[in-house]
Amino acid sequence: MLEVEKTVKQTNVGLKELLIQLQELTTTKFSGSLQITIGNCPNWVLWLRLGRLSWSDGGVNSQERWQRHLASFVPELQGSQLHEITSIDNQYDRCHILVQLLDQGLLQRQQLTESMLSVTQEIFFDLIQSNHINRNCLSYEIIPDDSSNKHTSLLPMIEVMPNLKQSLKTWQKWQNQNLAGYSPNLFLLIKQPELISQENLSESQLSIISLIDGSQNVRILALKTGLDIVSVMLCLLPLTKLKAISFSKIPFSKIPIHQNSDISHLGVADNQKTLIACVDDSLGVCRALEKIISEQGFGFVGIQEPLKAIPSFLKTKPDLIFLDLVMPITNGYELCTQLRKTPSLKNVPVVILTGKDGLVDRMRAKMVGSNDFLSKPIKMPELLKVLNKHLTQSTQKEST
Repeated sequence: MLEVEKTVKQTNVGLKELLIQLQELTTTKFSGSLQITIGNCPNWVLWLRLGRLSWSDGGVNSQERWQRHLASFVPELQGSQLHEITSIDNQYDRCHILVQLLDQGLLQRQQLTESMLSVTQEIFFDLIQSNHINRNCLSYEIIPDDSSNKHTSLLPMIEVMPNLKQSLKTWQKWQNQNLAGYSPNLFLLIKQPELISQENLSESQLSIISLIDGSQNVRILALKTGLDIVSVMLCLLPLTKLKAISFSKIPFSKIPIHQNSDISHLGVADNQKTLIACVDDSLGVCRALEKIISEQGFGFVGIQEPLKAIPSFLKTKPDLIFLDLVMPITNGYELCTQLRKTPSLKNVPVVILTGKDGLVDRMRAKMVGSNDFLSKPIKMPELLKVLNKHLTQSTQKEST
């Protein structure tokens, strides 16, 4: 085998040729970069040093992958600092950030190695799947002694072939379960909660569903539940066949929708009397509530920024308010307290939404003036019961 001494380009080849080339690069202890393009997908870059991987990046979900792994392996990063770092979309700057985190002791070398192993296996999986979809559209470029990303020389090195074999193994499982048409990078949203509530779900399915809010993809759900991506998809597959869950290549929160506006956008008559409001930072919860409530003929207003809630309510005058218990900046308790201090809103029924329905939470919610509790994930029968209970009581009070 000859060592690569100058840039090599190959176009319209198959995955097999790429794997052979990768094996050669590891055997000859190649140093440089391997840039891979498949069809119209964003390119991937593998940085090698002496035949071992020192960094890999790129692909359709590069930004999300960077954010997820950094938040997972460097929990010390919080708030604005985490947001600033995870918003970086330049692979060279990312390597520089990792080196800085190592120097500052915020990231241990072993942690970084584990993260790199996971990232590499994800990238190999995505490469394999993209090639499966776009046959013979693979091109690659080998650049020896590529010094454009000098920070990679300060990062740990990991083996190429064992990680590639692990990704091939995962892909085989994925294919064997007829999942080849689904990407683990897809984001999920519950579209028809009433269909889900009619199913006899396993504990794994329930734990996964409780996390779905439109901002989580399959890989995030796997990380949070401790399951592998195949197991997560197998839990979701029956619900996708029911069309209770929908998929998107980007987070649903980044898809323009009607929200924080008046009720006319729903096609409900402008003089519609009954208006239901929901304050929840989860787009998925707002969408799920909106679907059920609008089907009952009620108006709906969804607010994801709690600080905008009271000004909006003073304008729209809702008949019933759902409040998420845990939100950034201000929580459901604090917002409920403010509502009870606002003369025109103090008598509006308030229902607290929560994923943890404990006795202490119920007592505290009662103390700040809430009228009821509703557990997540929201089920249609329970929601309709709450609507009927509080809207009926509200009507009776008005008539007396």
